[in-house]
Amino acid sequence: MAEPVENLLEALARIKSEETGTRTFARYKWQAKQAVRHWLTCLKSDRAPIAIICEKLEDLAIVYHDFVRFAQLKTRDRGSWSANATCDKGHGIDSLIRAYKGARDVGVHENSAFELWLEGPMSDLKETVSFFENPTTAPSALRTKMVALGLPRNLLDDFLSRLIIHVKQPSRAHIDAVILREMAALWPGQSIPELEDVYTRLLEVASAAQAGEPALGAVRRLVAACVASPGELTVPDDLSVQYLSKSQIAFMTPPLGGETDQDLLDRMSAGEITSMLELKMRRAGVSPSVLKQAQDLRAQAEISRQLLLASRSDVDGQFAQLDTRILTVARAIADKANLNSATNPVAAARPADYISTELLSNPGILGQLDKSDLFEGDGLELYGYLCHLSDACRFPWRAA
Repeated sequence: MAEPVENLLEALARIKSEETGTRTFARYKWQAKQAVRHWLTCLKSDRAPIAIICEKLEDLAIVYHDFVRFAQLKTRDRGSWSANATCDKGHGIDSLIRAYKGARDVGVHENSAFELWLEGPMSDLKETVSFFENPTTAPSALRTKMVALGLPRNLLDDFLSRLIIHVKQPSRAHIDAVILREMAALWPGQSIPELEDVYTRLLEVASAAQAGEPALGAVRRLVAACVASPGELTVPDDLSVQYLSKSQIAFMTPPLGGETDQDLLDRMSAGEITSMLELKMRRAGVSPSVLKQAQDLRAQAEISRQLLLASRSDVDGQFAQLDTRILTVARAIADKANLNSATNPVAAARPADYISTELLSNPGILGQLDKSDLFEGDGLELYGYLCHLSDACRFPWRAA
C-alpha cells in the first residue's frame, strides 16, 4: 500500500544531500526555470503534483500524494549524451544512486522514481538508445561503472527499474519561450507581457528555493499561507524555504478558466488580497485596462448605492427588480460571447473584455433597465453596479 505523502516528506527531511562541486550560474538558472515549469503542473487537475522541493537530496523532488520523483538535471554545452557519459562521476547517475540509497534508508524508495533530465540530444549509438529507453537493459560495462559509483551490486536491478532518463530537455536558450508557451495554454486570455510578469515572480521564488534562502521573506509568507490552508501539508521546518506548493502557485497566478466560484472563495480565505470581482474577471481573461475601468466604475456606483441606502428605507424591492433585469441582460451577453467563441478569438479567450465592450459601447442598454431611477438611468453607474453584483458572487463574467 502506498505511503501517505506526509510520511514521505518526513522521511525527506531526514535525508542529507551530498551534492558536491560548483555549478555555473547558467545551469543554476536553468534548474530554477525547470522548477517553475514543473511547479506549473501543480495547477493541472489530473494526477497533478502537490509540491516541488528544490535541492533536497536531488535538484528537484516532484511530490504527489503517494509518490515522489527525484530529478537530477544536467546541461551540456556541445555534443550529445552517451550512456557511458551519464555514468561518469558528476554526470547525473552518481547523484541518483545517492538519492536512491538515501530514499531506501528511510523506506520510501518503493514510492519513488529516479530521473535524469538531460539538456540536448542523445547519441545514436545502439547501446545508448537502448539504455535511455529502458535502463534495465544496461550492459555489464555500465553496471560495473554504477557499482564503482557506490551502488551495491544486489540493488542494481531494483535501481535500474526505477531509473528514468529524459533527453532533449528545453535548452538554456529556449526554455523561457517553452515555459511561456505552456503558460499561454493555461491562461489563453493573458497577453505575453502579462504572462512574463507572472513568470518573473514565479522564477524569483523558485530561484530563492533553489538557493535555500528566502527572497525578502516572500517564500516564508507563502509557505505560512500554504500551511494555514485546509487540506494542505504541514511542511517540515528544514524544507520550508525549498518547498513550492500548489497553494503557493495558485496564490501567485491568475485564476484558471476551470476554477469554480468556490475555488475563488478559497483563494480569498487563504489570504489573497483582492476582490471577487477581480478574481472573476481575471479568470475570464480580462485585460488590465478593462479591469481598472471596472474597478473605478464599481467604486463610483458603490458611493451612489450607499448614499441611496442611507437616505431611503424603501429601496430593497426596487434593487431586487434591478438585480433581476441587469443580470438577465448581462447573462445574455455572456451567452452571446460563448456562442461567438468559435469565430471570435476575443470572445473565446477574453469573455470579460467582450462583455464589457458590449455593455460600455452602448450604456443606454443598461440605463433603460433602471425603471426606478435608482442610478438616474446612468448606464456607466449601472455597469459599476453589475460589478458590485459580481463581487457578491452573482455574475461570473462568462457563460454559466
